[in-house]
Amino acid sequence: MNKQIHKYRLQGKTASHKKSLIRSLVMELVRAEKIKTTPAKAKVIKSQFDKLVTTAKKDNSIRSIDSFFASNEKAVIKFTKIVQERLQDRNSGYTRTIKTLPRKGDNAEQVYIMLVNQAEKVQKNEMQKLLDKQNKQKDDKSLTGRIKKTVANARKVSVKK
Repeated sequence: MNKQIHKYRLQGKTASHKKSLIRSLVMELVRAEKIKTTPAKAKVIKSQFDKLVTTAKKDNSIRSIDSFFASNEKAVIKFTKIVQERLQDRNSGYTRTIKTLPRKGDNAEQVYIMLVNQAEKVQKNEMQKLLDKQNKQKDDKSLTGRIKKTVANARKVSVKK
């Protein structure tokens, strides 16, 4: 019994339109590493991207990946670089979806879909910047920090003379 199970969640589009839409969104995800789209499209992109990464890890042949990206050399090179460098140690869950505010025009739900390791690097950099800034502020306010600053200024003045 069929029970109206659809292969893709994108309804109201022809098969060729669904295929080209999925291909272009996956290529954009590979290029930008973070895209904003609707939840239904994000689910389809996520499953398709996971399948591509799994086949790329199993087979070293680029033929299936090359055929998916429609012989776009830059996308194939970047995709293989991403798989080899960042996703090699993971078994699954290569992408992450985060809900955002609705779209202004039609109030449709929106999500960000991004590669997993990309967000972690950005968060680490931001956290490191915040910690450095916080430590600098503590040094500026504390007595020892002010003393160090005046000693450094005095050394600069004595060296100039």
